[in-house]
Parts: sequence; C-alpha cells; structure tokens
Amino acid sequence: MKKWFSLLLITLLLVSFMPLSVYGEAVTAYERQLPRLVDAAGLLTEEQAEMLTQKLDEVSERQNLDVIIITVDSLEGYTATQFADNTFDYNGFGMGDNLDGILLLISMEERDWAISTHGYGITVFTDAGQEYMVDNFMRHISNGDYYEGFDKFADLADQFITQAKTGAPYDINNLPEKPMSPVWILISMLGGVLIALIVTGIMRSSLKSVSKQRAAGNYIVSTVMSPFANQDLYLYSVVTKQAKPKESTGGSSTHKSSSGRTHGGSSGKF
Repeated sequence: MKKWFSLLLITLLLVSFMPLSVYGEAVTAYERQLPRLVDAAGLLTEEQAEMLTQKLDEVSERQNLDVIIITVDSLEGYTATQFADNTFDYNGFGMGDNLDGILLLISMEERDWAISTHGYGITVFTDAGQEYMVDNFMRHISNGDYYEGFDKFADLADQFITQAKTGAPYDINNLPEKPMSPVWILISMLGGVLIALIVTGIMRSSLKSVSKQRAAGNYIVSTVMSPFANQDLYLYSVVTKQAKPKESTGGSSTHKSSSGRTHGGSSGKF
C-alpha cells in the first residue's frame, strides 16, 4: 500500500512539472498542490512523517516562509536542482507576495540532494549559510538517520529565518558558532591536567639543596669583556611576497528555473 502511495506521489510531482497554458503562454500553478512533506521514497515511519509535517507547518506559518522537504526514489532524468526548482514552482509552494520559501530535495537512486530557495528565502539562506546547514544536518541523512536529519533541517531553517528578520542574515562573516563536541571538552581537560603535571614536575626537579661554598671565586661573575663579543654581522635578507587572497562577498548566487523564476540554492551528493 505504501509503495503504491509513493508511486502516486511521484506521478503527481512529475505531472505538475508540465506548465499550464493560457493563450499559448506558459504560466505556473500558484495554488498549493502538495503538503510541505512529501516522503515519496518512504524514508520515514507514519509517526515520524506526521510529527515532521506538523513541525514544518508550524515553522512555515509562524515565519510566513515555506519550509518544505521532498524525498523521491529517482530524479527521472532531471538534475537535482531542476527537480527541486520545478517541485517548488509547479506545486504552489511559497508564501506571501514573493512566494518565499526553501525546499530540501533528497533523491535515493544516486544519493542526490538539492536545496531550492525563492523570494525572501534567497536572502535568508545565503550560499555560506546553506553550506553551514548542510554540514549540520546532512551527516544524519548520510548515516540513514533520516528523521533526525530532516528535523535538524527544520530547526536550522527556523533559526536562520529568525536571524534574518532580527539582524543580518547568516553569512560568511557571522555564521553561528558550532557547539564544541563533549569529546573535545574531555580531551581539553585531560590535556590541561597533563600539561600541569609536566610543568610542576620540571619545577620540582629544578629545586636542589644549596650547599655552602668555601671558595669565594664561585660567587664571582666573570666581567671579562671582548670588543668583538657582541658584534653583529649583516649577511643578507630575504623578502617573500604572497598574493592577498580575494575575499568572498557573501550573499546568494541565483539561477533561472524552467518557469523563468529566480532561485537560489545548492546541490550535491550524500
């Protein structure tokens, strides 16, 4: 039953890619056709899918920006970016006048992923910001922990939207700090203890008993000076030059989808 349902969802996705025609001109369907979670690849249990859908709906409606997750078995000949853009454009996704949103696509056949942003989503999710997000949620998906990965994606999307609305969007110069792993905290503590033991050990070994010297000569510091003792001889100098690396200006790169809309986004393998 679940297999037939997944096949139906994929069919609906592909059919929706065909633009409507009015007076011979291609237009895009603006009414929502699908829910914010379409798990056509069957990666989630029914309970997980229900909880994730509720979370995506809550974040999207509170932030007034669509946060969408789509999983499919195959891209059916499209690139991951094309599939993600088409799914967004031809299924009525996007909120507000500018159809603001972000869509995460996962395709299992070749383990492709893509993110498509639109409207205010292009501003919110910069190229550097998307890279940060992918680094944080994709490791769960790569390990087969799909619910954890999708849940993390939703949390990060919520965090990034809030940041963009209250200040500058997360970008190359103001990405959120990654939390330190408990393993590194333990290593730091053990390293500190080890260094302290080494230092105190050296200090203890240098403490020797002072014995009385019978000859005064042992306490006299040599004052013999040589006119050549501190002479500096200049040999040569070496000057090295290195080109200053070009700084990225940040922001979001964009492209046109088949519908003619402007999208941001990124893609890769997991």
